Amino acid sequence: MNNFTTNVEYTGCNIATLMEAGFNEGDEFATFNQARKFFNTTGKELKGAKAVARLMTIVVKKDKEGKEKKVPKYFSVFERTELEEVIASNRH
Repeated sequence: MNNFTTNVEYTGCNIATLMEAGFNEGDEFATFNQARKFFNTTGKELKGAKAVARLMTIVVKKDKEGKEKKVPKYFSVFERTELEEVIASNRH
């Protein structure tokens, strides 16, 4: 399971989340904006695409005092095959 725009494999709890959603090794995903740029399309051509999972990454942010703090950042992902079908359908 990887991000088809960056070729980065998902790890940790994100794999479990995708497997629980019914996906298998080899399935590919991307965020909405990544898919829009990858397919060189508009948001309108992606209309109707449904996010298949909400994943998480850890980012470092600075608090008001300048101390670094690790916090979760959540993002939705879309499955590549479904995106391709939605784009083909919207282009007709």
